[in-house]
Amino acid sequence: MGQYEKDKKELLEKIEQLEHKLKKAKQSGDKDDVDKYSRKLADRRAKLASDGCRLTSVMDCCHSGTGLDLPFTYVQGRGWSVDSLPAFSPGDVQMFSGCRDDQTSADVVAGGQAGGAMTNAFLAVLDNARHDLKYHELMDALHRELRRKRMSQKPQLSSSQRFDLRDRVFCLTDGFVPNGNANLGRPPRQPGHRPHRKHGQAMGGMNLEDFLAGGGGGMAMAAMGGLLLSMALGDH
Repeated sequence: MGQYEKDKKELLEKIEQLEHKLKKAKQSGDKDDVDKYSRKLADRRAKLASDGCRLTSVMDCCHSGTGLDLPFTYVQGRGWSVDSLPAFSPGDVQMFSGCRDDQTSADVVAGGQAGGAMTNAFLAVLDNARHDLKYHELMDALHRELRRKRMSQKPQLSSSQRFDLRDRVFCLTDGFVPNGNANLGRPPRQPGHRPHRKHGQAMGGMNLEDFLAGGGGGMAMAAMGGLLLSMALGDH
């Protein structure tokens, strides 16, 4: 059994355990535990995406830059950077986060309702688009919209696969990037090695599992199978 198969087997076992814990939390009415286990399940399922599977996530919350621990993060004007201890998977997963790991995500009031600043900007950009946006256009417009509203947070795009942002059209349903990762799973950590985050540690200095287990500081994550944009668009 290869490393990826071992990682997948372990992941499936954790998912089964979390599903059981989530079921018990729902039965007991413990909202904090329901929230905690729901978030942990979302993270595990993102890592389980297989080749040909699409997942787009929006995590508009504080310290969310590398919230799904995807191996590639897009740096404006420079291209993709690779995590120092990447976890490669075969699926086509992208995450839009509200800010860098060392930043906080602001709230705004729009239409009489409170919500995340990045989510509001995201919907505004897509709603005002006159054509299908490519990923680089979407990210540029998202940054401009937040600057226009005097927000200092920097939205991030991370991915399980490298792709050319100038060639790929943003769409929740059509097309996917086939697996281009030669090795799957997370490489063994070298003795004494500590992963380095360029913009601060993910989740405010905590690893993802501990952060989620602690409640995530009000994290709001939406796996977008059409849910997010159905509020405003329908066609994008």
